[in-house]
Amino acid sequence: METRNKEMEEIKDENSSSSVSQETSGDITVFVHPSCKYISLRNKSDQDKPLGGRQLKVQINNSEPITYTFDPSVKLKARDKVTIYHPDHKPRFAVSGYLVLKELKSWLPGDIVQVSLQ
Repeated sequence: METRNKEMEEIKDENSSSSVSQETSGDITVFVHPSCKYISLRNKSDQDKPLGGRQLKVQINNSEPITYTFDPSVKLKARDKVTIYHPDHKPRFAVSGYLVLKELKSWLPGDIVQVSLQ
């Protein structure tokens, strides 16, 4: 719990102009970056974690939430991450481990972004 509180304090500092709701799901943490327009799922454990069949739900302000269900074969490798972007934001450089969700809308600093991994 102490680690979780520390992570939330760090996120709060980084997101001082936004309201972001994030959660930890076991060893997988969800991180929303307000100005770069991405969401990261990070596996902080030493073991691969299955994402197959799990759902990522994102709601921005009062909009209808979008849900993405991971393909059954997807695993998040130990100490690795997957980054999810909206279609208007592309990584500046070639990176592995990212998804572009066409349903995901962009958000602005100050928007309420709620993300959960179920």
